[in-house]
Amino acid sequence: MERRDDSHDACSCSRRTFLRGCGLTLGGFGLASLFPSAFIEHAMAFAGTNDKRLLFLFMRGGNDGINAIIPHGDPDYSTARRPTLYVPYNAAYDLNGFASLHPALASLQEPYQQGDVAIVHRVGYANNSRSHFDGQRIWENGNPTQPQLFEGWLYRYVHDAALSAGVTLPVLSVQSTPPVLLRGDERFVNIANPDNFSYNLTEPKRTKFKSAWEGLYAGLEGPEAYRPVLSQTGVKLADTIDEYASWDQANWNPLDPVNGWSLFPVSTATNQAGFSTQAFDFFKSIKVCALSLLESTGSSPNGTRVAGAQLNGWDTHSGQGQLTGTQPDLFSWLAYAIRSLKIVLSGAATDPRNYPSIWQNTVVVTMSEFGRTTIENGSRGTDHAAASCLFVAGGGVNGGVYNCDLSTWPSGVMLGVSGRYLLERTDYRAIFWEILRDHMGASASTVETVFPGYTAANLGAQELGLV
Repeated sequence: MERRDDSHDACSCSRRTFLRGCGLTLGGFGLASLFPSAFIEHAMAFAGTNDKRLLFLFMRGGNDGINAIIPHGDPDYSTARRPTLYVPYNAAYDLNGFASLHPALASLQEPYQQGDVAIVHRVGYANNSRSHFDGQRIWENGNPTQPQLFEGWLYRYVHDAALSAGVTLPVLSVQSTPPVLLRGDERFVNIANPDNFSYNLTEPKRTKFKSAWEGLYAGLEGPEAYRPVLSQTGVKLADTIDEYASWDQANWNPLDPVNGWSLFPVSTATNQAGFSTQAFDFFKSIKVCALSLLESTGSSPNGTRVAGAQLNGWDTHSGQGQLTGTQPDLFSWLAYAIRSLKIVLSGAATDPRNYPSIWQNTVVVTMSEFGRTTIENGSRGTDHAAASCLFVAGGGVNGGVYNCDLSTWPSGVMLGVSGRYLLERTDYRAIFWEILRDHMGASASTVETVFPGYTAANLGAQELGLV
């Protein structure tokens, strides 16, 4: 086929060059293929006007929940079990007379005392293999009987609820690779590097190429019926990049209204909190997640209802740290991030953009694949175990401590599995289904699609009334 010489009228870059220049690898953008392959998927109808939002944070590595929400009321929590990791009781961090916050989680106290944080201990699932790979996949795919399944329970909810109908960016993750939690036949956007998610071209070549790319698909009609197909084409790429660029995230710096500190420490200049530079990437990902939800107003085609990120480093086999060290550092980042999200999503930040409050319509939830051993190991750390804790925050959350008081923490529970692991009390699926159904508005009829085996396992009996 003869090639027309129009190099002076349009960009001569290939589509592959475009992807590479944008920093959009197949993994980084979250696309398994750019070619139409989903014609068999059903047409997705408009989902309505549900304004609820969900932001997830995966604490990868296995968080030691025993030193996060400390069961000081249990005599098994002692220096005999944890010679260097035992955290002495401090009334300033007492939550309910039985459990205490780790001091490094101090930033959580304010939203907790305002009733906006639920702390749930002893969360997990039965017969945990204590494998990072199996554990993370099971928490993300929603089916403990299928550890090799690479389809996410959150993806299944998004698909069934048709959240992607009619919007540019229904779902957004900000991490190195797309999480299993959001993987499925329809591909959603993952931003691997928030500072390099754009056309890596200079003007006038950028504008010329953008126009040429969009024109390739301008003649398509009936886009809604084939949204899963179009999401794998340049239409979605161009729309997404343009939408993201309009947020100008690099120049968004909301401040704490009390002390004037940056709510998202992403650089030395914004790090009044004094975190290590290793925290910057985490806060950058949380900042972009928050911004995606704030930009998702009724007048915007953005439409982001689900966003999420991860925080690595929780696999503390050695040098875990008592009051300072690896785990306490991570605690301080996590707590600061949740408090910052509360401030900025409630419209309370010092911010010239003056975003309206969406906190009442938002749930922030953490997860981690397993907890750590009750007994400290010989390397001043802890090893893979069973149950851990998680945090649920939001304006509609029923705050408080769950599964960590005299009535829910019987004697011996810290050694309840194999004589060294904390016994789970609440299956993680009961928590997340409750959030999807009672907060996000998922139809009760879809429970078996989202979480296979939920009814047979009678997991509804473990729901806690968190929202």
